[in-house]
Amino acid sequence: MRSFDRIVVVDWSARSAPSPRRESADAIWIGIAGPDGGTECAYMRTRAAAEAALAALFDAALDRGDRVLAGFDFPFAYPAGFAGAVTGADDPLRLWDWLAARVEDGPDNANNRWDVARALNRMFPGVGPFWGCPAGEAGPDLPARGSLRHGHGMAERRRIEARLPRAQPCWKLYTTGSVGSQALLGLPVLSRLRRRYGADLSVAPFEPPDRPLVLAEAFPSLIASTVAALAEPGEVRDRTQVRVLARALWRLEAGRLDAMLREGDREEGWILGHGHEAVLDAAARVP
Repeated sequence: MRSFDRIVVVDWSARSAPSPRRESADAIWIGIAGPDGGTECAYMRTRAAAEAALAALFDAALDRGDRVLAGFDFPFAYPAGFAGAVTGADDPLRLWDWLAARVEDGPDNANNRWDVARALNRMFPGVGPFWGCPAGEAGPDLPARGSLRHGHGMAERRRIEARLPRAQPCWKLYTTGSVGSQALLGLPVLSRLRRRYGADLSVAPFEPPDRPLVLAEAFPSLIASTVAALAEPGEVRDRTQVRVLARALWRLEAGRLDAMLREGDREEGWILGHGHEAVLDAAARVP
């Protein structure tokens, strides 16, 4: 199996309304590195628009006979035991489908993630594990602060997050640095892409990365200093992140990238490139 013809890196967003018309931070950005050596960047105001754009990109790639690796900057799984408690199976991809059946996310980004988080918390003893929400959404089933949780039985971090102090726990749904809401609203999108593409798509590290379309969890902050160094004047930081990481992954030797995609935990997931930061840094900085 040859390497990838295109590398896509997606910076996701959990906004509850469309992002501003003017390109801004905390929105969805898609970076695409391809055979021409350049990197395109697209700004998406809604998750629905991003899902449609990704499907169009994947459709075109399959029509050409190309391979695409798409990395998304939100957790692909939760600490061990969570998927099993929710779905009855330790397979994180079953949890994706469970969320897809329950998360409502409109074309204007209006969504029911607080209700889904409350429903999940009610499946566990004590209080939690999810936390963080606007004041009007807080209550016994969804505490506003992490310190209010107790007795839910889940680990605070996945194994990969314990290795990366910059990575936030997936239970945190609100305020600075949170990624929990991005996961609740992103995993249903990935579930639908899996159903759409069937045997043409696989998810690393849960499945072998040998299909035409491969999805993986990405974390641009692995190479934060390089991202900062390569920012263009006035560039939105999220745009820089997807552009630089897509470029770095594109420049990796095929065998090394394949090996990276096979690393990690089959239940908790993994962040692509962890442990290979120096290699990614060097690839990103190649003129």
